[in-house]
Order: sequence, then C-alpha cells, then structure tokens
Amino acid sequence: MTTSVSKELTYVTHLPALAKFLKKTNSFISATDYLKELIRSKPNALLLRAKESVPKDYERLLSELLPTAKESEVQLIVSHHIELAVKYNVPVQLSATECTSLTSANTSTKTNTLPELPFVSVSVHSLAEANTAISTGARRLVLGHLFPSRCKPGLAPRSETDCQRILELAKEHNIPIHGIGGINFNTYPLMPNDYAGIYVMTETMEQVDIKSYTQKWRNLLID
Repeated sequence: MTTSVSKELTYVTHLPALAKFLKKTNSFISATDYLKELIRSKPNALLLRAKESVPKDYERLLSELLPTAKESEVQLIVSHHIELAVKYNVPVQLSATECTSLTSANTSTKTNTLPELPFVSVSVHSLAEANTAISTGARRLVLGHLFPSRCKPGLAPRSETDCQRILELAKEHNIPIHGIGGINFNTYPLMPNDYAGIYVMTETMEQVDIKSYTQKWRNLLID
C-alpha cells in the first residue's frame, strides 16, 4: 500500500494585481484582509513579494500578516529583505546574485557559504545559477519561468531540456525544487513529477472564493 504525498503549495503576493482586482470587483475589503483570507485557506506558504513597497511598508505588512500565518500554520517567506527575515525569524528567498554577494561579503570568515539565516530558498533561471545556489548552501531552489505568464508577457518559457538539467542537478544534491511561472490548473498537469511543489502568483490575487480555489489545488497536488 502506497501513501499519497502532497506537493507543497506556495502562493506569491502580487500587490498591483490585487489592487486591480479589488477595484474591479468593487470590494470593500482591504488588500491586507484579502491576504489574510488567502493565508487562512491554508496553502503551505506565502511568499511576500512586494517590489513596489518601501522597506517600512513591507515590514508593516509582514507584521500584520504574521499572527494570521502562525494561527493558520502557514509559513510566511520574506522576499529579499534579509534583515527582516532575521528579525522575525522567518524564511527568506533570495536570487542567485544575492547569494553570490552574501558569500563574497562572508569571505572574511573564510567560508563560501551563506551566513546563518533562516531557511533560504533561491530563485534560479539557469543551470549556472542553480549551481551557485547549491554551492552557497541553498536549501530550496525555485525554478522559473516554466510557462507563459501574464506577469512576464512576451517572455518565452524555459526549455524542457534546461528544466530537466536543473531538476537532475537538484536531485543529485538532494535539494527540493519548486516551479514558478504561468502555473495554473491547465498547465500544472504538464509538469514533470520531479518538482517538490509549485509557486502560484497572479491568479491567487483574483479569487472570489479563496477557500474553494485552494482546495482545488490541494486535490490536484496529491500524488
């Protein structure tokens, strides 16, 4: 008898898309309240992506969402803001370039690995970046851009050959790899089974029935 294993589901915030959706639907709830409902629907994690926010506003949003995340047992992941990840003891997601910069700054301790940080996932877009992330101590890789997406219109998706090479590298080093970019209910079945999970962004900011949306993903992600 085999036991079913569910792949991890991570939602990614896209505040401009959320603002557009709330305006279009004449919603009376705030963006923060929408994100709290998204967390309560119980994905595995929520990556707080907010490139348009200054650090002070980013921290305010993070602190407002943390109690709901803890109550719902959903992992909040900070995007890029290492100091906030340390301050609030939450995971951080970095780019391969940031990994290189951090390890270069850490050479005074004669190590080529990331300094002590909460759980680090690294966004990669090539085999070279994946190698860099692994060699510097990444605990998870996030590979994009898998499918055409509204977030990056006109950008061709990554080739299957490139993806497979990175998947094999991650498997060789026993590092989980998650996919991102244009993943939805139609494209997910096209993904190889080697991914440990998925990241979903723009679509998650446009849901009238958040709970049902997440449950549909849960059902689909069971191996």
